[in-house]
Amino acid sequence: MRRPRRRRTDLPQRYRVIFAGPVGAGKTTAVRALSDVPPVDTDVPMSLAGGDGKTTTTVGLDYGTWRPTPEVSIALVGIPGQERFASARQRVSMPGTRVLLWLRADHDTLAADAEEWLDVFSGDEHRIVIAVSHAAGHAIGDIRHDLAPVLARHGIPVSRVLAADARDRDSVMRVAGAALDLPEEKP
Repeated sequence: MRRPRRRRTDLPQRYRVIFAGPVGAGKTTAVRALSDVPPVDTDVPMSLAGGDGKTTTTVGLDYGTWRPTPEVSIALVGIPGQERFASARQRVSMPGTRVLLWLRADHDTLAADAEEWLDVFSGDEHRIVIAVSHAAGHAIGDIRHDLAPVLARHGIPVSRVLAADARDRDSVMRVAGAALDLPEEKP
């Protein structure tokens, strides 16, 4: 005779933050900085080194886990920035999922990158916070101003654009926390 299965009621709450954006924006670095466990990453050497000194690129999913409290577990999922690896990109429509869209302030393509990536997550804009890396020497007000037309087209308030250093755990924690604080439902 089989014993009835008991359902555990003490399981941690689970959430997921997707780290998305163009190549070199800091996604893998941010996952590494925030993860409480050694992350799994899919970085491989680039066939052509980037002008910014980048020598590797993500070809699949990066994965780490952040446990801000014993009761909460947050999966950190980095997706590839290159279009040729787009099949590894994930949709975010499942409950508890948020997107940190990483963009580089020092690239002339900032607004175009935002437009491209916001199109990828069309319909899920209420789950997106934009983390702008490489922002030294760029005022956040100026960055928000440059992105305002794109954000308006997608219904995202400029207040969701935050400067962040992907190498700094506290900085990544701050922007991930902002994403997790977004309401589950569309406003």
